[in-house]
Amino acid sequence: MSMNQNGSVFKRRKFLKYSLLGIGGLIGASAVGTSVFLSNKYDKIYGKLLLFDGHLTDILHAFCEVAMPEAKDGFPTHQEAEVVKRMDEEFFFANEHIQSDFKAVLYLLEAMPIANGYFSRFSRLSTEKRLVFLNEMQDTENDLYRVAIANIRVTTRMMYYGHPSTWKAIGYDGPFGGLPEVESEQRKYYKNLTTK
Repeated sequence: MSMNQNGSVFKRRKFLKYSLLGIGGLIGASAVGTSVFLSNKYDKIYGKLLLFDGHLTDILHAFCEVAMPEAKDGFPTHQEAEVVKRMDEEFFFANEHIQSDFKAVLYLLEAMPIANGYFSRFSRLSTEKRLVFLNEMQDTENDLYRVAIANIRVTTRMMYYGHPSTWKAIGYDGPFGGLPEVESEQRKYYKNLTTK
């Protein structure tokens, strides 16, 4: 690869990253303004969240409703697999740049339908329209949209299939040796912060 090609790849990645952060930041700022006046309707489901609270919970919940397996054939719901809660815990301990980038990705997802001919934000679409929209985005030529959705999908599925409630349905016997899970100090700390 020539020096010129390397430079263009770097510039393109940098452009995509800053575009995502800029768009997500604008959407985030407007959402924060409205969320101050709205209570989180998922408080009773998820309890206290430290990072993905308020409107971000709405977006994650809305995505999980249509992107996770249906609750049949032994598969749990995304709520039973604690996807949103586990994401909140994992990202709470991540680098703040990673936290900021992922929040920007969620706010971008929230605005994507409006930019693509829908009359509502992602979390306010019906489940049927959300599914149609995500299927449409599989064929989009917009790299930014594809990367954003792929990152959310990979992260939520990692949390879903990493939960013991899904193991029987996928034929996984659990950790080698059948040793019981030892709760880490990190998990104890998070639990202490969210149960006060």
